[in-house]
Amino acid sequence: MLLAKYPSQRHPQTRIRAVCYLHKFDNRYIDLQHFDGPIAEVIEQLITFVLRNTPIRAYFSSTDSQRQDISEYPEYAVREAIVNAAAHRDYGNFAGGIKVEINPYQVKIWNSGEFPKGIDQQSIEHGHLSILRNPDIAHGLYLQGYMEKPGRGSIAIQEACKQAGLPPPKWESAPTTGVTLTLLATEVTTEVEKLISVMTAEHGRDQLMGLIGLNNAEHFRKSYIKPALEMEPPMVEMTIPDKPTSSKQKYRLTLVGQRVKNQMAYKS
Repeated sequence: MLLAKYPSQRHPQTRIRAVCYLHKFDNRYIDLQHFDGPIAEVIEQLITFVLRNTPIRAYFSSTDSQRQDISEYPEYAVREAIVNAAAHRDYGNFAGGIKVEINPYQVKIWNSGEFPKGIDQQSIEHGHLSILRNPDIAHGLYLQGYMEKPGRGSIAIQEACKQAGLPPPKWESAPTTGVTLTLLATEVTTEVEKLISVMTAEHGRDQLMGLIGLNNAEHFRKSYIKPALEMEPPMVEMTIPDKPTSSKQKYRLTLVGQRVKNQMAYKS
């Protein structure tokens, strides 16, 4: 796995499959690839596959002239998830492997095997002392700079998702189905979706209400603007944050808000 050019010639279960689709039961794929080679090269190819098949849009902030490219899922979280799958999968299972599935709502990274004895979903979420199923492969990945402190991977993935405004990642494990890590797209209310969908620049309250089709200012404040401002991280920000009630107050999308708007367009 570490050095062979085509390890699947002797071990077919080392092939890795990645697929991107709009609907689970659709017989048409947006992208489908099988990977075979030294694990470090395959990790990079898988990361590229995920980033290529999730929304990335150029965004210019009103306070920064430099373009910023925003990915749907943090590259760091994707990298850690793929590295962990490669380091901890069950290579002795001839029916096993690694599979990456992408759709507009989530990324699933599956590997054969199950959590080591004494490890469960709660300990994964809180960080655990890593129990290595494949110590030689893990050490090889460590020497190449892919792995850090043992047990740090799950915490790093959660932190990256939180900073990007994504729901917490989910781990599942069962002896018959293997281990699956799911990275979920951002969840927002219907009202906040409507709000960010009409925002294109800086908007005053009355302009936003008109774009949405509302005439009740209090309902707009409680159900639209307030939740969008108070999400963690926020979807919308004030142009005059130190004077929230100013008559000149306007609202604009944050970087995360722009990313969610891009995501909504991708889903449609």
